[in-house]
Amino acid sequence: MEKEIIATFRAATAKPDYLTMEHLSAGFGGWGAFNMGVWAAANVIAKEIKKGRYLKLEVNNDPFTDVDEIAKKSVDKLMACGADPANAALATATLLYFAGVNAQCGMPCPNRKLGAVARMAAGIPSGRVSSIPTEKQNNKISGFAATLAIYKALDEENLAPFDSDYLPLGAGGPITGHSAVGEDHLFPKLGKKLATIGAKAMMKAYSSAGMKPNLWLSALFGASAALEIIHPDAYVGEEFGEFLSVRTPETTAQAAVEEVGLPEKLHLRGTGQELDTASLIGDLAIILKDVGTPTVVGMIMFCEICSVIAEGAAVGVGRAGGPVIVPLHHWVTAPVLALNQMGQGKNDEEIKKTIRDYIDQYFQKESAAVANNLLARKAEQAETGPLTDIILCATEPVMSKAIFERAKTAYDKLKSGMSVSDLVKETQTCFIDSNAKSVAVMMSKKLGKKIDYIKFPRVEPGSGRRKNEFAHRHFAFDARIDIKIKIDGKVHILKNALAKAMPDALMEKDREKLDAFSAAAPAIVDMMCLGACSMDVVVCACMAAAMGMDPEEAVKKTVEAGDVFVAIPAPSGLFEAVQLAADIAGEMDL
Repeated sequence: MEKEIIATFRAATAKPDYLTMEHLSAGFGGWGAFNMGVWAAANVIAKEIKKGRYLKLEVNNDPFTDVDEIAKKSVDKLMACGADPANAALATATLLYFAGVNAQCGMPCPNRKLGAVARMAAGIPSGRVSSIPTEKQNNKISGFAATLAIYKALDEENLAPFDSDYLPLGAGGPITGHSAVGEDHLFPKLGKKLATIGAKAMMKAYSSAGMKPNLWLSALFGASAALEIIHPDAYVGEEFGEFLSVRTPETTAQAAVEEVGLPEKLHLRGTGQELDTASLIGDLAIILKDVGTPTVVGMIMFCEICSVIAEGAAVGVGRAGGPVIVPLHHWVTAPVLALNQMGQGKNDEEIKKTIRDYIDQYFQKESAAVANNLLARKAEQAETGPLTDIILCATEPVMSKAIFERAKTAYDKLKSGMSVSDLVKETQTCFIDSNAKSVAVMMSKKLGKKIDYIKFPRVEPGSGRRKNEFAHRHFAFDARIDIKIKIDGKVHILKNALAKAMPDALMEKDREKLDAFSAAAPAIVDMMCLGACSMDVVVCACMAAAMGMDPEEAVKKTVEAGDVFVAIPAPSGLFEAVQLAADIAGEMDL
């Protein structure tokens, strides 16, 4: 084998940081995200599962349980990786929940709730839903919308199913709580009303603040705000469900789910396992109510932990679970999915298959495998463990094949006389065309329309909207994208889509143009986030240097030609990898 190919492969894969334009080490400080901490904490919990620790909250006479101890270890690891204590508590509770720990159990004492367990492990006070923000969708709102609407409604009318003035003396505690008054009437009926009001208010606040309403978070906050008022873990009448099985969180969440229009069932990525939406929302609403006051960053990570749900971004559950590639600081789906499967008792081979099946639903399957591989490698700088081992084993073959094939192609074309600039331009054009075809197929199925093609006649940095030279150089900050798309026999052309065509259509409420843009949007997101996995540009630059080009010149030519691939400023890691390729090739004598 040619030494240049070996040198390129070894240099590109020498460090996980070399295959991305992002700043992975900053993730250990919690600045903007703490996904490295989530990967590390998932490893911590997985090691406890391997030890046979008991992952259940139960009514017993012990002051502390295995879950308390595991929660403390997870919280400490997350905080060591930069997470705010409240964010560490929320991430821990959600990880433990998906690992198989129940959200609550108990009677007056012990009354164990998973959110409170994690909060106390972090040593922080309780909070209120009104103070919890949503994750950022560019803009953001908070649970205040749900709380305000609920208390306004309580002020304007009597929402209880009876007149409280007629409650008999002494009808508190067990008389109401464990009788038909509470369980058959007050708790389920009031909870449903409050959750409906809260969820509806969240949807309205999202829309009014210029965002697509997030169905997932609207239901979750509506239910959480309601559960702050009603008995949060009472049993309910058998018309609502089986005794000892269904409680107020589920009945309350059911109303919120129906109000926002979430499907009755959701599914787990990689397996298709069916999940009852009301039960899921109810459990997570109890966690959110009790866990403290996380920040926007904490809520971003919470949603990404929940992105193991296959319906994903379509209903507002995270963004990194696929099918598009987004910035790597969002990515935690693989370790959470692996943790979930381990908690269900699956063996390593079964979990590997699930991870591969999950990766296969991305438009860019190779990039998704590489992204998860380098994140697993990076996470091991904070915590080694069984989950990163499994994910590395699941992704290493795909990554090795992808890098080798790109290195071989680059070698053959450069040896034949093609310049590195032309090689990068050709590779970039092939990617854009190939990804557009994949998106056209998927969106045809999703929209129920025939999309014959999606084409991007012009893709480059600098839409003309800004005069600043930085925007003219870096595609992600001011992209010029022209779209040509054929839907149900009609051709739509959107010139300068992000700077002109789409904004104009939005202001003019031109539904036809907006629908055409929506069909192409996933491919645009993939292009604007190409810096997340940069193996195409890295391999080209490394090969040019391995074949004798000055490393600085190789980087300069590659970055200039790959003006879409290098959507954000290239980090120092790109030059380090290219220099390493030149050094390795210079030392080898085959």
